[in-house]
Amino acid sequence: MKKKIKLIFFHPYSYLGGADNSLLRLIQKLNLNKFSITFVSLNNSYLKKNLSKKIIFKRLNVSRSILSMLQFRKLILSYNNDQFTKVIIVSNQNFANIISYFSSINIPKIKRIFIDRNHLDELKFTNNFYEKFKKIIIKQLIKITYPQANLVIGISTKLSKDLSIFIKKKVKTVYSPSFDKNIILKSKNSLSLSNKYKYILNVSRFSKRKDHKTTLMAFKIVLNKYKNIKLILIGYGPERNNIVTMAKKLKIYNKLIIVNKTYNPYSYMKKSKLLILTSIYEGFPNVLVESLTIGTPVISTNMNAGASEILLNGKGGDLINIGDYKKLSKKIIDFLKSSRELKSKAIFAKSKLHRFSAVTHSKIYSEIFRKI
Repeated sequence: MKKKIKLIFFHPYSYLGGADNSLLRLIQKLNLNKFSITFVSLNNSYLKKNLSKKIIFKRLNVSRSILSMLQFRKLILSYNNDQFTKVIIVSNQNFANIISYFSSINIPKIKRIFIDRNHLDELKFTNNFYEKFKKIIIKQLIKITYPQANLVIGISTKLSKDLSIFIKKKVKTVYSPSFDKNIILKSKNSLSLSNKYKYILNVSRFSKRKDHKTTLMAFKIVLNKYKNIKLILIGYGPERNNIVTMAKKLKIYNKLIIVNKTYNPYSYMKKSKLLILTSIYEGFPNVLVESLTIGTPVISTNMNAGASEILLNGKGGDLINIGDYKKLSKKIIDFLKSSRELKSKAIFAKSKLHRFSAVTHSKIYSEIFRKI
C-alpha cells in the first residue's frame, strides 16, 4: 500500500468560529487516500462530529497551551517513522505556531507550516499589564521562531505583507475558504422573526476586539429616525454581559435580539437587510464573504487586514474607520433610505468571491503538502 503524508493539525482551542470553519472546509476536501490526518487540541473540538471518522482527534490534557509542549512533542515523535512519506505540522495562530516550533525542535524529517489568522495588530491591544507583557514576549518569539518554519502562511495579503516585513521571511497568502455555496442552502431554514421589522445583523464573538460598543452606539442613533428596526447579535464570549449592560444603558435593549452560539447564522443573514462588522482587528473576516454569498450587503470597519480585500476597497461594500459610530450610523440610515447603491456593491463583490473558494483553497494546500 502506498505511503501517505501525515498531517498534524495543531489548533489548541477549537471552538465554533472562523478559524475552525476554515479548517473544517480544508480537511473535508483533502483526499484521505493521500493524507493521514491527526487533529490536536486542548479541548473537545467541535469539528469532531463534522469530519470523517478516519480523522484522528487527540486532546492534550493540560490546563494551558504553554504546558502542552511535552505531550505534543511525544505525539510528534510517535509519527516520526517510516510509516509516512513525510510528517507535516500545520499549526494555527501565533501562540500555537510558537509551541509547534519548540515541541518539534531537533526532530528530524518534520516539516512545519505556520498559519497566522490575525494581523500583527492583535498584539497591540491589551487589557492589563500581564497581557501586555505576554504579548511582548509572543511578538519577540514570533521574530525568533517563524523564520525556522518551512512555510509561513497568512490568510490575507495585508496580513502577509506586514508579517513578512516583521519576520524578514517570505509569507505566502492563502485566502480563507469562506466562499461555500452550501451556506445558501442552510440560509433557507425558516426563522420565527416578525416581518414588521427590518433586521440589522452583527455576527462576531462577544469580545473586546469585535467592538460591539461601536455597533450599539450607531444603532442608538439610527433608532432615532427608524423605529421599525431591530439589531440581531449572534455570538458568544466574555463580553456578553457588558454588551447587555450597555444596551440597557442606551435604552435600546428592547430592540435587540441576542442569539447565543448558533451553528447556522445563515438564516439570520438571509432574513437581515444588512450585516455590519465593527472589529478592531482581524486576519480575514469570513462573515463578510458568507453574507455576500447569501446576497446580504455589508458595512465593515476598515481594519488592517481582510475587509478591504473582500470588499474591493469599498467597491463591494462600505468601509468605515475603526470606532467611527457616527459614520456607521449615517451609512445605515443612508441604506435604509435607499438600499440600491449598497445592494449593487454586494452584487459586484459576490461576482468576485471565487477567490475564496473552498475547492481552490484545498487544491492550493494539497500542492503545498506535496511539495514542501
